[in-house]
Amino acid sequence: MNIIEEIELSLPAESTIPNSGVAGIADRISGQLAIWAGKKESDPSMFETLKAYWDNVNFGWNGDPNIPWSAAFVSYVLGGDFPGSAAHRKYVEKVIATDGPWTAHSIPKNADKIQLNPGDVLVKPRSGNRYNSHGAVVYSVQNGVASLVGGNVSNTAKIEDKIAVDSQGRPVESMAPWLIVLKREQKKA
Repeated sequence: MNIIEEIELSLPAESTIPNSGVAGIADRISGQLAIWAGKKESDPSMFETLKAYWDNVNFGWNGDPNIPWSAAFVSYVLGGDFPGSAAHRKYVEKVIATDGPWTAHSIPKNADKIQLNPGDVLVKPRSGNRYNSHGAVVYSVQNGVASLVGGNVSNTAKIEDKIAVDSQGRPVESMAPWLIVLKREQKKA
């Protein structure tokens, strides 16, 4: 069993899922998408960008663009109080182990209560060994679509998935294979 499947099984069904939001996330992601436009991880001009991702999660990167960098990308674009890591499962575990402002929720057990917002992180298992996983950040929710952006997707950063949502941002179809959503509680005014 993949570690993300295992973690999802440990998360409860909930009566409500908190509203969420990450200020400025759309601008940060737009900036990263502009940097990556037409480029791949092997492009020498992307070395400093990749190094910034790895430095952000305190990973001693040796310059090899073939090391999966998707978790470092997610951690970098979220910044601030997001408990970043070089591995998706590790930031999920950190969210669960700490008391806010980030929270982890089972998608299968709470699908009817989830409202997607920019800055939410969706995590899924990935093929390979038990620890392989992938995460993407909700970039925008508009015109009935939640767009997810990920790094290390076809060797670049790009919109990798789109989920149909209603006018409130609630998914109107299955979110599979995504199993966990991380949400940052909105601060009350």
